[in-house]
Amino acid sequence: MIDWRESVRKGRRLVRRRGRPGWSAERADRSVSVVINTLDRRDWLEGTLDGLDDQEFVDFEVVVVNGPSSDGTAEMLAARPGRHRVVHCDVASLGVSRNAGIRHAACPLVAFIDDDAVPEPTWLSELVTRFESEGVGAVGGPVFDVPTDRVEWKICTCTRAGEPNTDSPGPLDRYNVPGADPLPYLAGCNMAFRRSVLREVGGFNPMLAYGYDDVEVCARVVDRGYRIAYADDALVRHFRAPSAVRDESMQLRDPYSISYARTQFALQWAQPSQDVGSLGAAVKTAMMWHAPSADELGGSSTQHYEARIDTAISDALADRVHGRPWVDVGDRPRLDFVPYLG
Repeated sequence: MIDWRESVRKGRRLVRRRGRPGWSAERADRSVSVVINTLDRRDWLEGTLDGLDDQEFVDFEVVVVNGPSSDGTAEMLAARPGRHRVVHCDVASLGVSRNAGIRHAACPLVAFIDDDAVPEPTWLSELVTRFESEGVGAVGGPVFDVPTDRVEWKICTCTRAGEPNTDSPGPLDRYNVPGADPLPYLAGCNMAFRRSVLREVGGFNPMLAYGYDDVEVCARVVDRGYRIAYADDALVRHFRAPSAVRDESMQLRDPYSISYARTQFALQWAQPSQDVGSLGAAVKTAMMWHAPSADELGGSSTQHYEARIDTAISDALADRVHGRPWVDVGDRPRLDFVPYLG
């Protein structure tokens, strides 16, 4: 287990919050709602909130969307009243949770960071600056992967068939073309959007409970003619906390969610004449290529792992008839802007 508190102390410089300038109407169009989607990661979430306390940029609020957590997350947040807006999400679905955060975001810019990530003090200021360029609808930055001690997500692209590349040749603008294949996307733990653009593209896909939610929304942003920008210095440190899908060593234990999401994504952009059976087979081949060994699976069998992939692909193909749901996240709510003070 990573001692994340010690890593944070070593990995970021602290910024003293003295004499914070007041928020004003003149700067309202640059204000940011930082959305954190969380589920059963109370201790990790505290590290993320501490990291946000050190931001040099001051015109931001924090919206925490708490899923069906049972580890005391709700109690921890309740012990910090008035510091952030808390929204409850009844289902364990990242697509649904992200849309809930957008609906309660009072600012014109919406940034997302994971509940096991810590931003550098310049994170928000670097992201916001890129929105000053014409036509920019989304901005993201690099992600330092703490377990591997390197920047793991740089310029990210993904084919319309769902094959990602987290270290693509730049510049990012070479991919900023409607219909681009591969297309540019932003790492889900380090991305920001104009709220108006998120509404225009129909929010996040609520069918994607885990995986490809970031890729899918970026595809829609690019296809609408907006640019996705990359801020080299807008870095976050990702600790990769264990989840219901991955264990402490970041080994994928249950491939269902990511297999379903990858199939749904590929189906969304498939040509009407494309054979869906071949598409499903390609997804299975890719997922089995990264399958853990029998020893790594422990009590689970390789056959069970493969069966979960087959079930996910079958379910995604069956759900294809419903199509990608269009989500109206609504106008910016009439909520008081409460600067985050940590």
